[in-house]
Amino acid sequence: MAIIIDEIQEISTEGFQVVSGDFLKGSQKTGMPTATIWYNSISFSKAALTALNSCERIRIEININTRGMLIIPVTAKDKDSVRWTKNKKEPITRKIECRAFTSKLFDSWDWDKESVYKATGRIVTSDSKVMLLFEFNKPESWKLCDNLKGKQ
Repeated sequence: MAIIIDEIQEISTEGFQVVSGDFLKGSQKTGMPTATIWYNSISFSKAALTALNSCERIRIEININTRGMLIIPVTAKDKDSVRWTKNKKEPITRKIECRAFTSKLFDSWDWDKESVYKATGRIVTSDSKVMLLFEFNKPESWKLCDNLKGKQ
């Protein structure tokens, strides 16, 4: 489809300000693992996958009181394992649809159903097992735009 210049509306850029790139450098650019929770799903950053050596399956453990979430690499033999990757050749994380789980978190943590919550994680160990800890006691959050609500 060709763009016809005569049909494009001319506007004034008066009043607009440049947003400093420093404001846009989030955890993705610093390589920190992140977990993002919607009312019906959860996703993890590529950095989270890399931190756990691109394992295919994880188990999620929650501490309701501290708002902590542990991500533990496991095998398919673990009855509570979930596949968090797609594309076996070059694994990437996938958005995990899990309304039964995330809606309970939203209720327990008194979160707004119309918002999204994100936390940065860090590598921790317990009993010589490497895992990721995400602390959602002060998460980054934002409201869903009306046109995105149906796509969550």
